[in-house]
Amino acid sequence: MGRKSRVKTQKSGTGATAVVSPKEMMNLISDLLQKCSSAAPSPGKEWEEYIQIRGLVEKIRKKQKGISVIFEGSREEFFPELMAWAQENGASCEGVEIAHFAGEGFGLRATKDIKAEELFLWIPRTMLMTVESAKNSVLGPLYSQDRILQAMGNVTLALHLLCERADPSSPWLPYIKTLPGDYDTPLYYEEEEVGVDASLIQEASKKVSLASLDAGQSASPAQEEDGMDAKFTTPDAADPPTSQEQEGQTENGGDKATASLSQEVDVDLSAEGTGDVNSE
Repeated sequence: MGRKSRVKTQKSGTGATAVVSPKEMMNLISDLLQKCSSAAPSPGKEWEEYIQIRGLVEKIRKKQKGISVIFEGSREEFFPELMAWAQENGASCEGVEIAHFAGEGFGLRATKDIKAEELFLWIPRTMLMTVESAKNSVLGPLYSQDRILQAMGNVTLALHLLCERADPSSPWLPYIKTLPGDYDTPLYYEEEEVGVDASLIQEASKKVSLASLDAGQSASPAQEEDGMDAKFTTPDAADPPTSQEQEGQTENGGDKATASLSQEVDVDLSAEGTGDVNSE
């Protein structure tokens, strides 16, 4: 199944890894869980809560530093092993290859013409990491007792991935080794970056509020003749389309578009992608 895995445990500095008390770690995790599951903060307190949550996460990261499993080599080095593993396990890989797209990251690129509606990629369910496979793994006993894992599939999958990553004999290792080492989503922003974005969002919200206020002030009050309170109404909108016009729009907008896919078709399988087909 490809070349031999090169796995090592990341060392923290030159000294030995500090022993972390399970009780201490559980207390930190409990504090984090309680903070994340509590009611939403009152307006204006969001940033304060973010700092508290980030502080707990950083404490946990420091405690865990030095015991992370890393792989020697870049992601690109493991792509051939990934494709060989996929073929060995029944996946369809003919007609596509892994390629890097400027500004987008890695994805699949067609190497031959693909007809419209032609099935060109499929993956057996046995290759997927699912809640079901987690229940049948080393995580099974914990899953059967933990209500959080039973209720939150995303948490189950996250722990499933961590367990398989730490197992040198995991059947998913060829896939795991090709996962990105970092991401550019907000979850991975530094505190300074989040602060800048938060200030920009607040400024945009103020502009939207002012625009809404101006629109409300420009509305014309219409007094009821029977002496009831005045009501504010906005200027008359354009007449709604007739039923015939609506039917025509539905027919025109509902036409099924088909296109011939060629070698310029890309399948975005990057960290942020969802496997959508993008035709250039």
